Amino acid sequence: MTSELRTYLSRLSSDDVSGLGTLERAAGLNFWGEDQYRKFLTEMPEYFGCKVTVLRDREPRMLCGFLLARSVCEHLEILKVGVLPELQGRGIGTQLMEAAYAEGIRRGCQLCLLEVRKSNDHAVRFYLGHRFRFAGSRRDYYTAPVEDAWVMERRL
Repeated sequence: MTSELRTYLSRLSSDDVSGLGTLERAAGLNFWGEDQYRKFLTEMPEYFGCKVTVLRDREPRMLCGFLLARSVCEHLEILKVGVLPELQGRGIGTQLMEAAYAEGIRRGCQLCLLEVRKSNDHAVRFYLGHRFRFAGSRRDYYTAPVEDAWVMERRL
């Protein structure tokens, strides 16, 4: 990979859904299915997402990260964050999170919540770096494999 990497942040749309499965598998996430994502993005206004694409050299833009969230009353819930492993640590996750915070604030949210696998040390450190704190846990929250989740929160 060259060091020249230009990233572009934009809104996640139903046109992007076909690329999410590949990105999620590469990032170790469970894909919820194209129909489910399309429903979230087109029929349920409380859901929103953003994406980062990259442009390297003369290659076409490539989807390299995405975030899916929802706003419910004063709560912003981060549902999914995924960045291609080879591009992690380059600020893409931070771009996605900051865009979600801004949209949550625009929608009147005051508190941001998420769940993360207890074994996912990399993600836990990332969220702690974004001023999240541990707020509790959920037993057997994840499947494939079954695992507990940390519930984390931060003020917006």
